[in-house]
Amino acid sequence: MDHIKVLKRAWHTVWNYRALWIFGIILALTTASGGYNGSGGPSGGNGGGNGDFTPPGDFQWPPGDFSWPEVLTEIAVTLIVVGVVLVCVIAILIVVTKIARYVSETALIRMVDHHEETDEKLGVRQGFRLGWSRAAWRLFLINLLTGLPVALAFVVLLVLTAGLAIPSAMAIDAGNVVIGVIGIVATVGLFFLSLFTLIIVGVALELLRKFFWRACTLDGLGVIESVRQGFGVVLRHWKDVLIMWLIMMGVRIGWAIALLVVTILLFPVILLLIVVGGLLGGLPALLIWGLTSLFLKGATPYILAAVVGIPIFAMVMALPWLFLSGLMEVFKSSTWTLTYRELRALESLETEAEELAEPNEPDIE
Repeated sequence: MDHIKVLKRAWHTVWNYRALWIFGIILALTTASGGYNGSGGPSGGNGGGNGDFTPPGDFQWPPGDFSWPEVLTEIAVTLIVVGVVLVCVIAILIVVTKIARYVSETALIRMVDHHEETDEKLGVRQGFRLGWSRAAWRLFLINLLTGLPVALAFVVLLVLTAGLAIPSAMAIDAGNVVIGVIGIVATVGLFFLSLFTLIIVGVALELLRKFFWRACTLDGLGVIESVRQGFGVVLRHWKDVLIMWLIMMGVRIGWAIALLVVTILLFPVILLLIVVGGLLGGLPALLIWGLTSLFLKGATPYILAAVVGIPIFAMVMALPWLFLSGLMEVFKSSTWTLTYRELRALESLETEAEELAEPNEPDIE
């Protein structure tokens, strides 16, 4: 397989098929592992007037009936209510992001495959139609099928480590220091050895999953058949797959360095984003604080304002990197789709060559 040709073709696809960018950005947004942490609070002075948002009455601080237990209780109740709401919102967002991720992944694979077959570029709406299919659901099932055993193995590893560490600690406490130290050293060694093994298995499954997904999406196979087909392709062409994986690892490292350089060079843009994000996030937060202060007391208005303002600020700050990460997602998906197509094409050529090489049996009259 010509790996350089595949990479050039994937790069050409990224720059000339702009409808793919939308799905790449969705992938970057739904697979991002990071976040922003922020804190802050308003400050102000006591002007001795009646211009605040508290209910009618003279403003006094601290009020005559001020009590720390009551204030702490109110803050605790507010945090519990906000926490329950956030848990519900996060649960809904998880479902939405999972759907968006697998629909976008399916759309990218099918759109690139369709472009290679017909040289036709589909629109975003057509891409969503291709992505919203049973294949997207099967991609989720494949991911669950391959990821769940690793997660369970990690949980078992933690339980076994705790189960071995506790008797060792008890032995030290009972005076058997040598036995306890040997047990702890053995437990730590076993933990890191098992953890290293799980990491290797996880990396291998991540690579195999790319072929499982493409066998499902491009060949229209079920979950189990997709796993068999994808594993068979990797097994038969493991050298080509390994070389492409190493190349893509190098690309990802280079991309990370490039993003760091871009971040340094675009420092004035970052300052501008801070201002824009502060305005776009601060104005709704201020509005929420003002409205809720009319009928709520204590820390509740500030908490609600932060819940609204901080995500908006974080989204504005992340926009340039989200766009660049989206392009990278398109490139990675296109590369592995083209790789799968090339390997399947090589298998077809090999099959045809074997059929032609077979001697024809003479006709018996």
